[in-house]
Amino acid sequence: MASQADVLLRCLQEAAKAAKPALERCIDHAVAALQLAEAQSLKANERDDLALAWRELLRHRDGWCARYPGALLTAFHQPATPATQPVATRAPVHALAGADMFSLIDDTEVEQGIESARLQQQVAPMVEQVLAELDGLMSSAQGLVNVRAQANPVRPEVYAQTLRTLLLDAPVAPTISTLWIKHLGEPLGRELKRIYERLINVLELAQVRAASYRVLQTPASTGQKPGSTAAGPGAPGGPVGIGYASDEPFTRAPSQYADLSNHDVKDALFQDFLFRGGSNADHGLAPAYYATIEEELIALKGTPDSAQAALQPEPAAPDAGDEARSYRGTRSDPRRPALPAQDADEEPHNPSRIVDVLSQLSSQVWGVYGRARERALVRTQLRKDATRVGQVLGMEVVKKLVNQVAQDPRLLVPVREAIVALEPSLLRLAMVDSRFFSEENHPARRLMERVAQRSFKYHDEHSPAFDIFFHSLTEAFNGLNALEIEDARPFGAALAELQALWDEQDRHERDLRGTMRQTMQFAEERQAQADQIALDMSLRADLDQVPGVVLDFLFGPWALVMAHARLTDTARQIDPQGYGSLVTDLLWSVKRQATLKRPGKLIAMIPGLLGKLHAGLASLGLDPGETEAFFDAMERLHRPVLKLRRVRSRRDAVESDSAPLEVGMGETDLSDLSDLLPATPEQRKAKAAGQPWLAPQELDQAGFEDTLPSGPAALGATPEPQDNTPASKAPDSGAADTPSDAAGDSARQPADILMGLREGSWVDIYSRRHWLRAQLIWASTRGTLFMFVSHGGQPHSMTKRSCERLIRDKLMRPVDTHGVVAQALDHLVKEAAPVDPPGRAA
Repeated sequence: MASQADVLLRCLQEAAKAAKPALERCIDHAVAALQLAEAQSLKANERDDLALAWRELLRHRDGWCARYPGALLTAFHQPATPATQPVATRAPVHALAGADMFSLIDDTEVEQGIESARLQQQVAPMVEQVLAELDGLMSSAQGLVNVRAQANPVRPEVYAQTLRTLLLDAPVAPTISTLWIKHLGEPLGRELKRIYERLINVLELAQVRAASYRVLQTPASTGQKPGSTAAGPGAPGGPVGIGYASDEPFTRAPSQYADLSNHDVKDALFQDFLFRGGSNADHGLAPAYYATIEEELIALKGTPDSAQAALQPEPAAPDAGDEARSYRGTRSDPRRPALPAQDADEEPHNPSRIVDVLSQLSSQVWGVYGRARERALVRTQLRKDATRVGQVLGMEVVKKLVNQVAQDPRLLVPVREAIVALEPSLLRLAMVDSRFFSEENHPARRLMERVAQRSFKYHDEHSPAFDIFFHSLTEAFNGLNALEIEDARPFGAALAELQALWDEQDRHERDLRGTMRQTMQFAEERQAQADQIALDMSLRADLDQVPGVVLDFLFGPWALVMAHARLTDTARQIDPQGYGSLVTDLLWSVKRQATLKRPGKLIAMIPGLLGKLHAGLASLGLDPGETEAFFDAMERLHRPVLKLRRVRSRRDAVESDSAPLEVGMGETDLSDLSDLLPATPEQRKAKAAGQPWLAPQELDQAGFEDTLPSGPAALGATPEPQDNTPASKAPDSGAADTPSDAAGDSARQPADILMGLREGSWVDIYSRRHWLRAQLIWASTRGTLFMFVSHGGQPHSMTKRSCERLIRDKLMRPVDTHGVVAQALDHLVKEAAPVDPPGRAA
């Protein structure tokens, strides 16, 4: 058995280790609450303060969370303040702000003391009950006979004062730090309660017996009738300063699992079940366990519903006109665009609402299991019905797993509530299959994961599309809760039914996506062939004296025409439509010296040449305006020969092809041919296009709403898309940054983020003054063109440059969709992992 000193040391290490993720969650909660307050505020100055407060929290988050455990460990080892009274009482928090406290200290210390007191005042009610239990155990672990609350090294004051010291490091105005304190208090209290419960587990497993409380008579207790029970410090209705009226060891309500084959459902047993399948899983349950559960069940049945609504208020009753949505939280401020519903700091799904197994849900949606008390009754009754340790442990995993998924900030609030509502059927499943959660392909686990993944399709909970999804979800989950679960088949059937419904809903969109993907793939293949054709043409021997404007046309639009003809030719001809053989005639027709010697040939060639050029460009779908410059150059190149024909017609003379032309040419001003000089060596090199060229109709089908081509090979130089929202006036992009990844994303370059996307990845895009949830369905081979599709099959295609601009301006961001259930299980495993002993390498 470990010595009390070793147990105490382990407790301190456990408390410090748990502080980092606890502070992360506190800051995430505070950021979300501040952003919600900012969105709802009508005062400009107040909104500015709130925005600065949450931004500064995000900026300091990682640094504070890294330093907090070490600072706490140092504080834990500081000598406790000597107790002025032998009784184990804790002074009321408001007493810290008494007048005597401020008599000999400066204003700064007064402010700090007030803010620390405020923080403690918020925390105290939330940990009051569990702290009384922990004080007794910690005092005993320190070798004290009687409880000394001030000697508890992990008392709330230590956490609050250490956190306040960290906050003081930030150079911000007092109003900002006051906002921090205001919004950090509630989550800190909740996290401390969890830490204290875990420390109690550690101490109980080490068989530490709680120290006793002694009574200290105070004026408030005099006159009390003999035999009456004195309220303990902090007990409901008990006056502060009254200890427990007993010198017996501190007694408390029996643990939820008083006896499980000589084990408690605490760290050691839980770790064994999670990591190794549970060596005691098939053992029976001792009579004391059933006695405890029976007492718990009786107490629960006598508890009113309202007592179960921990940590959050009962949602308002739905309005008659909007019953399906009213319980999901308030809508976003209409003055501010709704932000991507991705993480714990985004407002559309009101992430500040805490959802867990204690949450009260809508009875209109979830029936009887909308009430936390009813779910608790199912949970406790099933524990009473259990016959093996494994069943009890399996249900404990279900409860924790549901709790973790319900707190996943990536999910919309209604989806998290749906997972909570599903708990009764999952608990019943654990009775017959206690380790179903460990099988990735188990129908129940797949159902939870598929529902979560499907929900990522929806940007917020207020759209008609989400209503359809959520309605089918409630029907499926309520149906499962109504069944007596004997095996996993009902979960498989529910998933199959939902999947069939989703497939039917997606059929039209899937067809549209297939068509759009084919369009983009065809354009990419056409461009690849055009690049090769252009390269082959650049190696021809008859390019001497050909003007650069003509080569630009041949290497660009005409190469695309030839490639398009080859791809669409079903007869597999060598030169479909003769577009390749036309190149020879075109090159000859623009060589001035050659055409002046044989004007008759050129004059006979021009009508057919122009006709085929226009026909080829029309087959490509090219806007005539895009080649206007080329045809203007052709007209000027052919003008001397055409003038000669008019001169000859006037003279009514018949001469040979080789007759001198000086008379006709003498009237031509050659100065307008200066831009038609032979191509330079650089112009004679064919260059591959940066991304596929798209015809106007293809651009429209692909969703290039704001990107208009300026030429067949100039899509890469397209002006950046305009959505009438300058970056300086864009919605507050910071509100879409998750606290957990804001620092990581800020360190990554837009190009890295973009290249990290794969087909099937979801992103949030700000388009036409609205946030949209869209999925990447295609990217060009070279990674220069990307097609996303939002709800209803609406395409959004962009060049790499446009995507990087949107990412840089926080107008496009990836959506984290990695396994929801797997992440929750990983969290449980980390929570259950034993603390490394001192000196052991991590």
